Amino acid sequence: MPLLFGNADLSSKEWAIAALVFQGRTNAQIATETNTKEQVVEHHLRSILDKTGCWNRTELALWYLKMGLEKERRSCDRREANWKTSEERRQEDRRQAPPRSLRAHEPHEISLDE
Repeated sequence: MPLLFGNADLSSKEWAIAALVFQGRTNAQIATETNTKEQVVEHHLRSILDKTGCWNRTELALWYLKMGLEKERRSCDRREANWKTSEERRQEDRRQAPPRSLRAHEPHEISLDE
């Protein structure tokens, strides 16, 4: 999955899992789609939550939405792309990752089942 914004130090597997969480997939569905075990998905999810400062899947999905990645075209969508770039898109600062959650440094329990 090509990244068009800052990467927040996530690995490509973590980005893929974050995208699937954003789409509302369960851990079991993510494990099936990524050809891994559910325990590996949970490990990656904990790492993602730690790196982004999010507390749960919902906050992670909102963080992903804030990144704007759901609007970016993937390599498989390139044939459908409109090659004319809008002025608004040209002026976007796409080199900086969004700030971490304001609650990132607060101690908290991580819930993977929300």
